[in-house]
Amino acid sequence: MGEATESAKQEGEIKFGNGEGASLDTVKKAPEETQQQFHSVSTKGDSLKMVGAEVLSCKSKDDLKTNLPKAIVVKKNLKKDVEILYESFKNFEKTHDNPEEVKEFKQACNTVIRAAQKSHSAIKDKVYTIYDKNK
Repeated sequence: MGEATESAKQEGEIKFGNGEGASLDTVKKAPEETQQQFHSVSTKGDSLKMVGAEVLSCKSKDDLKTNLPKAIVVKKNLKKDVEILYESFKNFEKTHDNPEEVKEFKQACNTVIRAAQKSHSAIKDKVYTIYDKNK
């Protein structure tokens, strides 16, 4: 869980950001495949937040061993989806003729990805706390 990939961090923080900040109209302007990737990332980000809440409620290593595997699976699947979304976004950016719509969609992606990163960081901090390790 602690192995956040550099490319995902860089792409997530610099290139992209739940749908809280994204209007559905903005997302609908993207191609269907790109919209699907966006929604997949958003859904998995929400899932990471939910399983993260279970991890954050852990009080012992045994509790952590029970709840952490779900979070790891969701995080790995989310990482793959973020990479696919990034590629879809790059294609959308190249082919779309309205730079303002591209910028709005990019901000929507950033919002989604940052929310997932926040959940991941909280989970990682909890694991370090329970195992009494330094970051």
